[in-house]
Amino acid sequence: MSATALLLNWKRQNSIPHTIQSIRNQDANVKIWLWNNNPTDTKSYDVDYQFNSPENFKCWPRWLLGSMVTTDYIFTLDDDLTITNHRHISNCISYIKSKPIDTILGFTGVILQRDKTYWQSTHITNPIPSRDTRVDIVKGRHMFMRSSLLNNVKLENESTCEDIKISSYSKNKFVPGIFHGCFQNLPEGDEALHKQPAHNNNRTVATMHYFPENYTKK
Repeated sequence: MSATALLLNWKRQNSIPHTIQSIRNQDANVKIWLWNNNPTDTKSYDVDYQFNSPENFKCWPRWLLGSMVTTDYIFTLDDDLTITNHRHISNCISYIKSKPIDTILGFTGVILQRDKTYWQSTHITNPIPSRDTRVDIVKGRHMFMRSSLLNNVKLENESTCEDIKISSYSKNKFVPGIFHGCFQNLPEGDEALHKQPAHNNNRTVATMHYFPENYTKK
């Protein structure tokens, strides 16, 4: 079994080679596909496929790439994160084989609270050892799933909250205990989405849109 990494490049040219190398260090068969959102960055990265975009289309293009892969599994990994366990992807594949077809695994997630906003809900910021935490939203920093899940996803753009949208297509989402201690954070810089003025409201609106069943109809 093999997997494809769906990566984005924007303004972390010092970090993304470390993210890529951490994938190259995996003992599993992993292809790396990169969508380069930065038209001023003309570097060719150590990846199997690189698409150089004429402008910044933000996060959604990685799912367009995901819809074209031929591997059984896909995963996202943000360029402010590296994998420290060289068996991580192999462990993901072994773990997800026994789970429902729509299962999504993640490094962090959100457990929605009835009639409460995205930010008022419970945020899982780190995997708990020996415990699989069921969540409603798997955050986009790292999402692992079968590539077939995208067969049913509508292609309309959700530029910055696409992880919420993708999560809405699954009833089985986990932050698994096997993810504990598998990652290292890199400097995120001022370009991080959560530092943008509209970010908080965008997440709230997207959650209400993609998870309407969580909110009482007035």
